[in-house]
This record gives sequence, C-alpha cells and structure tokens, in this order.
Amino acid sequence: MLELIVIVVAAALLGGAVFDQVLPVVDRSERLAFMRMQRQLQNALTLEAATLIAEGHPERLGELGALNPMSLFRAPPPSYLGSLPWPNPAGLPGGVWYYDEHSSSLAYRVGKHTRFDGLGGPSNRVEFRVVFVFDDRDGDGTFDAARDQFDGLRFEPRHAYRWPD
Repeated sequence: MLELIVIVVAAALLGGAVFDQVLPVVDRSERLAFMRMQRQLQNALTLEAATLIAEGHPERLGELGALNPMSLFRAPPPSYLGSLPWPNPAGLPGGVWYYDEHSSSLAYRVGKHTRFDGLGGPSNRVEFRVVFVFDDRDGDGTFDAARDQFDGLRFEPRHAYRWPD
C-alpha cells in the first residue's frame, strides 16, 4: 500500500512539472500563429489594393474597408469558422477566427491556456477592422481617386489588448 501511495505522489509531481513546462509552449505557439495570420491578412489587403490600382480601378479602393478580409484568400485557413450573423464567443472553441456580421469585424477567439489580457475589452477575443486610410484633399469625407491620395489599408484591433511573449 505504501508503494502505491509513493507511486501516485511521484506521478502527480512529475505530471505537474510537465504540465508547468507545456503551458508556456502552448501559449507561445498560439500567439505566434495569431501573429502570423495577422500579417497574412494585412498582406492580403495590401495586395488587393495594389491589384485594384494596377488594373486601373482605384475608385474601388474604398470598398476594401467594408469587406471580410478572409474573403481575399483562395481558401480560408483551417482555423476560420466562417461568417457568423450573431456569434456567441463564449461558445466557440479557442484558437479560431470568425467574421462577426453584426459588428462587421473579424475576430480571433483566444484559447484557454494563454496569458492574454483584454485590457478592459473582451477577455476572450480580439476584434479587428479594416481601416481605409486616405488624404482627403478636397475635404468632402469620401475617397475620390482623381483628387484624394490613397495611403493604405490598416488591419487594426478595435480595442487594446496585451499578449506577452
């Protein structure tokens, strides 16, 4: 009986030590995958804008601010759930992207084993929007390819967050 107790205690201690070493790796790998997808989305937006300009359609640049950036990929990544009309983030698995049709934002649902801090925003997700940036030279508040200067597209979070390394 004493041997069994020693084995159970040793296994618990060993399991705790392994678990303590694995969680930071899970956090880092999720954070890196999240950051990689952010860069891919920004690159896809930039490429789409360059394509419109090169094809002679700069007047359509403003449309890019209203689209789901995942639609720019030939095939969505496996971590993308799709476009959802009224998503319940608490009911979604961690480590997934989805487009919230109601708020017109692309969101990432953060996994459980991370050191993510929503900094007053949602504690379990990051919501992004596409911001169309231009120099409104004529001051009318709308983009006119003939008069205004297109300054790019930004894929930016709707709220602050911190995800330490």
